[in-house]
Amino acid sequence: MAVLGKIFGASIAMAVALTVSEPSSAFAQGGGSAPAAPAQGGPGAGGGGRAGGRGGRGGAPLYTPAPGAKDLKAVLFNWAWYMGMLRSSEERDLIMSLEYQGKGTIQVDGGPCNVTKYRTSISYQTSGERIQYTGTRPNGQSCSNVEVLSGAYAWNEDIPGAELVPGKGKATPMPATVEERMIRLWASPQGAFKSAMAGISDPPEMAPRPQRVPADVSKAGKTSVIWEGNKPVVTFPIPGVPTATATATLDAKFMAERVVVKQGSNTYEFTYSDYKDFNNPLNPAEAFYAGKMTERKNGTVLRDITTRLTETGQMYVVMPVPASVRAAIKPTNQPPNWTLNADTPAAPATQTAAAVTPRLPDGHPDMTGNWDRPPLAITGSGTRRCGPTQVPGGGINPDVGCKTGQDNFWVDYEWISPSRFGPSRPIYKPEFWDKTQELDQWTNKYDPVMTCQPLGLPRQGTPNRIIQTPTDIIFFYPNNSDYGGGNYEYRDIPTDGRARPDTVEAYYYGLSIGKWEGDTLVIDSTNFVDTTWFGRGGLLHSADLRIIERLTRKGNEILYQMTVEDPDDLVEPWVMPDRILRARTGAPQIIHERAFCEVYETGKISTQLRH
Repeated sequence: MAVLGKIFGASIAMAVALTVSEPSSAFAQGGGSAPAAPAQGGPGAGGGGRAGGRGGRGGAPLYTPAPGAKDLKAVLFNWAWYMGMLRSSEERDLIMSLEYQGKGTIQVDGGPCNVTKYRTSISYQTSGERIQYTGTRPNGQSCSNVEVLSGAYAWNEDIPGAELVPGKGKATPMPATVEERMIRLWASPQGAFKSAMAGISDPPEMAPRPQRVPADVSKAGKTSVIWEGNKPVVTFPIPGVPTATATATLDAKFMAERVVVKQGSNTYEFTYSDYKDFNNPLNPAEAFYAGKMTERKNGTVLRDITTRLTETGQMYVVMPVPASVRAAIKPTNQPPNWTLNADTPAAPATQTAAAVTPRLPDGHPDMTGNWDRPPLAITGSGTRRCGPTQVPGGGINPDVGCKTGQDNFWVDYEWISPSRFGPSRPIYKPEFWDKTQELDQWTNKYDPVMTCQPLGLPRQGTPNRIIQTPTDIIFFYPNNSDYGGGNYEYRDIPTDGRARPDTVEAYYYGLSIGKWEGDTLVIDSTNFVDTTWFGRGGLLHSADLRIIERLTRKGNEILYQMTVEDPDDLVEPWVMPDRILRARTGAPQIIHERAFCEVYETGKISTQLRH
C-alpha cells in the first residue's frame, strides 16, 4: 500500500487511509476522543454470544444477537450486519449514498427496452434517486431517459441536472410517478432495511443503530417480524407513501430476497439474489448489493437488471429540484424528516450563555480566548470489530483478513468522513458531478493533503485560539484538523477599515478583510488558490471562491456562520450549518511550530481505498 507522506513534527504517518482515531474537520464540527476500539469478534465471526467486545459509550458491551434469536432487534441487527451496512465502532447504518451500474431489460411506455447502460445514483439522506438508462427496443429504436426523485418531487431530465444551469436541458415534471419512485427507492436492497428502521421511531434517525431496538419483542412502532419456517419476514411502512406497506423476506444470510409492497389495488414485488461486493476491486468494501434485481407491478415485469458495478462508500450524489418542477408540483407525499443522532443530539446553534460579553475599549466584543470546536455530529472511530464475512486471510485485505478492528479502519473511514457523510454539502453544477466522484475515487492520489498542501477553508474548520486587537484578529488552527491532514496554521485578518488590496496574488486561506456590523465581525475572503478542497470527497473549487464568515460573541460563546460562494463551480451559495464555539477554561494552548511534511512514492499508488 503506497504511503504518500510523513509528518514528523506531529508523529503521524499519512497512508492511503489515515490511521488516527480522533476525527475533526470543518464538516465534522470539531472533535473529541474517539471511543475505544472494540475487541475482535461479532455476529458470524467468532461464535456469537453477547460478549463480542466493548464499545465506545462508557465501555458498554457491543450488542451481539444470541444464536437463533428471532426477536425484532436480532433480525434487524443481523440484516444490516450481514449486508455490511453497519460501520464505525458504533456500528451504525452509515450507507447514505451509493452509485450503481447494471444492464438488462425495462418496460418503457408499455414496451421492452434492452438497456446497455443502467445507472442509479441514490441519496438516502435526501430521499432521492436518479436513474439514467440507454438502450434499444426490439425494432432497433433507441430508448433513453433520466428519471429523478428528490423528496416529494419527481421529474424526467433530457440531460442530468437539466435546468439547474439556465439554458441547459429540459426538466419535465412527473407528479404521477412520485409514489412509484418512492416505493422503488425504499424497497431497494439497502432502502428496505432503512424503511424498516424508519418505521420504529418518529422522527426516524438518519444513521440508526439497530441494537437500540427494544429486546425480546416482535413489534416496535410500525415495524414487526414473524417467521415463516426458517425465514424472517419483516413488515414496515414505505416512507413518504402512507398507503403503502412492505414485507421483506430475508434469506439464510439475513439479506432481502423478496420485498412485496401493497398500495391500494397495486402490488409491487422486488426479488433480489446473488449478493456480493460489486465495488471496483481497487476499493473493496464488503458492503453487499444484489447481483440480480427484478421488479414486478401487478405481476408484470417492469425491470430485470443485472449488476455490473457499485460504489457504496458515500459518493457525492445530489438531486437539486429545478425551479420549474417546484412550481409545477404541489407535494402530497413527504419524505422522512430525519433526525441525525439519537445518542448525542447536537447542541442547538443558538447562544444561551448568561456570562457578560467581554469587550475591547472601542466597544466591540472581544473574541480573544481558547475555543472548543463544536462536537461531531456522528461519533465513533473506524476500528469496527470484524464482520461476519471477514475471516483471517480473507476480507477487505486478503493479506491479513480481519484480526482486529484496526483492519477495518482502512475502509470504514470512507463512511464516517464527515465531508462525505454530510448532510450539508455544496451543490455543484452538473458538469462537475462525475468529476467530483472521480477525484474521490482517487482521493489517495489527488487530495492536496497527500502532497502536504495546507487544508485551506472551510476544510481547516473553526479556530481553537483567537487573539484580537483593535486593528486585527488572529485565528490559530490546530494540527490534524482533517483526521491527520493539515498543520498548525494561522490567519491574521485586518479589521481597521482598510480597503481590499488590488492584487491577483492567491493564498491558501484567501485574502481576508474584516469589518464590524454591530456586534458581529464579518470576514470577507477572496483570492484563493484553486488547489485545495472543501473536504474529502473530491470537493473541489475554483479560484473565484469567496467565503463570508460571521462571528458573534455573546458571553462565553461565539456563533460562527459561513457562506461559500463559487459561481464557477456551484449552482448556488453553500450556506453551512451554524456552529457554536464555547470558551475553554484553563491556560492558553501553545501553538507549536508547523510540522514537517515530506512527499514521496506518489507514483506507486495501487488502490482506491480512500482516506
